Amino acid sequence: MQNIEDSILNVKHRKFHKLCIPTQRGFELVSVSEILYLEADNSYTTFYMEAGVTHLATKSIGFYETELENDPFLRIHQSFIVNINKVKRYVKADNGYIILSTGKAIRVSRSKKEALLEFFKLGRNPKTS
Repeated sequence: MQNIEDSILNVKHRKFHKLCIPTQRGFELVSVSEILYLEADNSYTTFYMEAGVTHLATKSIGFYETELENDPFLRIHQSFIVNINKVKRYVKADNGYIILSTGKAIRVSRSKKEALLEFFKLGRNPKTS
């Protein structure tokens, strides 16, 4: 009976597309698809949401890089992780930056630029095995 319950919980968890953000007052549950980007703030992380709301999390951006590795997020700078579904444009000028669907511009670091460009190249022309 326990195996059946565990199996049901596993199926439900795979369909649960929210992230628990610990805050100083408790935690917030946010829909992963509504996250625009994350910004490092020392050992805290600020989440910027589609609705214009922000959440200050009590964990570092490195924690969320690991937490979101199976979701559509890329680290494009030491201080920024972006939801790649919200990227509208890449601009080469000024060493490269992205424009989000909201119009927000975020610089891409030199060390992360190749991975970002490779991601979008693969998205256009998937390799076949």
